Amino acid sequence: MGASAAAAAALSIAAALPVAPAQAAVQFDTTSDLMSASGLSGTVYTAGDEFADDGAGMSYSISDTLPDGIEGNIAVPLADDSYAVPQGLPTAPTRATDSAAVEDLLSRAQSFYDAGSQLIWDSSRPTPLTGTVVHSSTTAPYGVTCSTFVSMVLLGWDYDHTTYVADENTQVGYAVDFGVDPSTSKIWRANNLASWFYAHGDLWLETGDAGDTFERGDILFFSEQDPEGRIDQVRSGTEATYFGNVYHAAIYMGDGMLIHSTGTGDGVNITTLNPVLKQDLSFVARPSFTTEAANTGQATETSTGQGTTGGTGQGTTGGTDAGVDAPSGSATAQGQTTESTGGSTTPTAAVPAPTAAGGQNSTQGGTTGNTNSGAVRGVTPVPPNRHYSRPIEDHRTWMNR
Repeated sequence: MGASAAAAAALSIAAALPVAPAQAAVQFDTTSDLMSASGLSGTVYTAGDEFADDGAGMSYSISDTLPDGIEGNIAVPLADDSYAVPQGLPTAPTRATDSAAVEDLLSRAQSFYDAGSQLIWDSSRPTPLTGTVVHSSTTAPYGVTCSTFVSMVLLGWDYDHTTYVADENTQVGYAVDFGVDPSTSKIWRANNLASWFYAHGDLWLETGDAGDTFERGDILFFSEQDPEGRIDQVRSGTEATYFGNVYHAAIYMGDGMLIHSTGTGDGVNITTLNPVLKQDLSFVARPSFTTEAANTGQATETSTGQGTTGGTGQGTTGGTDAGVDAPSGSATAQGQTTESTGGSTTPTAAVPAPTAAGGQNSTQGGTTGNTNSGAVRGVTPVPPNRHYSRPIEDHRTWMNR
């Protein structure tokens, strides 16, 4: 048989053989399911973070060794000591900063700093996010954590219009509309905030490849392997997973300065973003703000009229952190939680469709004791290079329990 005839015969045989199906993508429902897996290779996917429908699914590349740098900080450790490294994440913001909203945000953040020794970093004490009238149920110094501080500012509150001082929480400025009841939501944890912003397309990975991409008013998130030393609790299901291994959140003031709640000094401090902390910087969020009444579904008047007052029911979740941020789930009296993440650890074959846009599966609640003022107040911009009175040493041991 000639060469051409042999080639034709081979092609004829090959055409008659069944074609092997394309390799189906391996997809897990949640990050917890992924962590329980072993023997993976190539690319795998999650449908969501804590829940399959929370909009925070990712694609991952499996690595036998822990990568260096930020990829190593956010990599998910698997049951066989390999790692699932997130890939394809956004690396730049999707919108320009809103200068008016930023100055309002920082002015209100400053009010918590100005509270000085009235606040103390303490994850065991209730915060206004629990629905508790803090000033009448506890004594100063009142508790605050990194994520509850950031959350209260994002909700449009300042110190004097929270239940640290007042009898109800009142939105007085630009706010992020999380679409939740603040006193019952589980969002108020640093990694849950990051997950929510990711699911809504407002979060990016800060690689530093082209210089800093974050600006004044952005929310910075920090990650490390085994965040807060809680990996055993996460693996056992007694605590929820940490999105992106995030353990801390802060607000960037510009000029290399942060305003955040730490475990040193008064409850809220202004410090530098020094190289030790910056090596843990993983994600940045640039919130989308509204001047309308947020997290109640009620429109705000454009004059100085007051919004309708909500109820004063006690909240049952949120408001404190364990270490830095409390795990989400069933609440304790202080708002601490211990949710087990369910779901099968067996992967399902699926065509991957992870997305950075979607809805957070947040718990909705009833009345919260929150009100919303009619107009965003005028603010005096906080200079990024002003002198602050309470310098403290920047180091991750702030966040140690």
